[in-house]
Amino acid sequence: MGFILLATILVIGSSCRQMDIRTVTIEVPQLRGQECEQILHRVLSSMNGVRGDTLVFETGSVTVTYDSMRLALKNLEYAISAAGFQANEIPADAEARGQLPERCR
Repeated sequence: MGFILLATILVIGSSCRQMDIRTVTIEVPQLRGQECEQILHRVLSSMNGVRGDTLVFETGSVTVTYDSMRLALKNLEYAISAAGFQANEIPADAEARGQLPERCR
């Protein structure tokens, strides 16, 4: 009986998801050049769960690969907003936006 219980616990424990890697594109209208990209790269790559080596920046958007077991899309959007950029429908934090370089406002 003990062996069956142990085997059941091991099967259940090993079937728990450890990671859920997702890739999402976030609209960032003020993203207009390398200076803005560097700011967002620092913000996003410092977040636990974001794969900083896979960030893809394009004019007006950033593609982020992240572990959804650690972060939600809203966490990413609010981090971008807190840095002064609009993220999808989340408006930029006004004070942070004022601190950005002119090109990024």
